[in-house]
Amino acid sequence: MIPSPSSGPQIESWTNQKPQQKHAELSHGPADAQSRNQGWWEAFPMTYQSWDKDQRLPATAGAFAEMDAVYFDSNPYLGEAVDFAAFRGQKVLEIGCGGGSAACRFAELGAEVTAVDITGNAIAICRQNALVKGVQVDARQMDAEKLGGLADASFDFIYSWGVLHHSSDPAAAYRQVARLLKPGGRWLIMVYHKNSLRYWGKGLFQLLGKGRLLRGETMESVQRFFTDGYYHKHYTADELAGALTQSGLGVELTAVTHMSSRMIPFIPEGLRKALKQRIGWLLVARGTKAG
Repeated sequence: MIPSPSSGPQIESWTNQKPQQKHAELSHGPADAQSRNQGWWEAFPMTYQSWDKDQRLPATAGAFAEMDAVYFDSNPYLGEAVDFAAFRGQKVLEIGCGGGSAACRFAELGAEVTAVDITGNAIAICRQNALVKGVQVDARQMDAEKLGGLADASFDFIYSWGVLHHSSDPAAAYRQVARLLKPGGRWLIMVYHKNSLRYWGKGLFQLLGKGRLLRGETMESVQRFFTDGYYHKHYTADELAGALTQSGLGVELTAVTHMSSRMIPFIPEGLRKALKQRIGWLLVARGTKAG
């Protein structure tokens, strides 16, 4: 997930060439859909550094601390609505751990944490992050659509923030979440919101302002020009709730939020916050597996 440029050192991908070049390369590369997903993220691990930067991997305790700070500071919903300490002594699975910022936070607060990611780069970064912090995280390279190495009904809480919309088949990943949760287990999934200012505003600019509509592009296809990942599915709240329910996950609530960026400048903060809750880019769903 792309944080706001104002919230950290990373610059959004539409200002950079490397991600677009990689997308074009992969589109003519492996036929396997999920291999394209993996290839993009191996090239651009989520470290919150500029996509065009040659050295993007954290190497010091300070660099890991900076990466973690961007992760949490750029996602205010996590501080406002997620109690990481509530899972002390419980088995927690993070799907799509990236650099391990959330996985390490759960571990620091006493959870027994397993973290999976499709890329070897992410797992290496996550393991090093845990080592630097002196916490235990069982980090494994695994495909979210195929988590057969993990036992049925083995986790109390499953967390995935800004990840499963990048999968080639998100529904397959949702079914894995349902399978892996214990009865009564809780889950939280965040994906990209289709009814967002960003999806429509930047999409229309690409289609009309850049003339891509005349070249056969669609609202969905132009997202690649300003959104990270090879795949980046967007959902309405109803679409997400339907997909999760069909996968065996009972949805208790959905909420719209946004990064810490201003999103719309020159308006009062109270109004900006209200708009983020309606047309923000991040769509959160939460629920509990039936006992």
